[in-house]
Amino acid sequence: MTRFGSVVLALLVATGCGDAPPEAGPVGTSEVDFAAVERAYDACLDGAVDEGVASLDSVLAQSPGAPDALVARGLCRWARSEDREALDDVQAAYDDLTSAIEAVEAGTPARGSALDEIYSHRAFVAQTLDDGWVRTLEDLDQAVTLEPDEPRHILDRGVVQSYLGDTLAARSDLEQYLVLADSFEVSDPARRAVVERLLEDLTPARTAAR
Repeated sequence: MTRFGSVVLALLVATGCGDAPPEAGPVGTSEVDFAAVERAYDACLDGAVDEGVASLDSVLAQSPGAPDALVARGLCRWARSEDREALDDVQAAYDDLTSAIEAVEAGTPARGSALDEIYSHRAFVAQTLDDGWVRTLEDLDQAVTLEPDEPRHILDRGVVQSYLGDTLAARSDLEQYLVLADSFEVSDPARRAVVERLLEDLTPARTAAR
């Protein structure tokens, strides 16, 4: 996994489904034990990933297709893949997030993760499976389509486009990120400095000299 993917994983687990515990609700024909999902996810964050995944397996056995449990297990598996460098865990994480997306799009509510966030999660899991960033960019495009004013999605897509060498698209997204971040008063001075440096690197004169 690239350094960028690792940084994004850290951001994801810091803002994952355990932040604002919603009430449990119907999933399919049964109710998901959301408290159990949170406990399992917290175990993963504390380093007990095998325990967390096993607990989420049990939740999903009781509530097949529960999006929140699928998202949590996907992120746990992805975290485990970093420790073990196991591609099978990465693929399993991607499959879990895909199943969560399909469930939400079919009408099953997710209480802890909005659909755009699940696409964002899957985007960076996909990067590990696809060196060309093709699926990553597709998922970030979808996240932006769903929430066009979410600064994080715009920033993530801009950085990916810069990696792909699409300078114009990258500059457009990074400039939009700065506007949105200011508008929503979520600007982080350190992050702004990084984005401004990246924009400077993407100026025509700089890119032509490479």
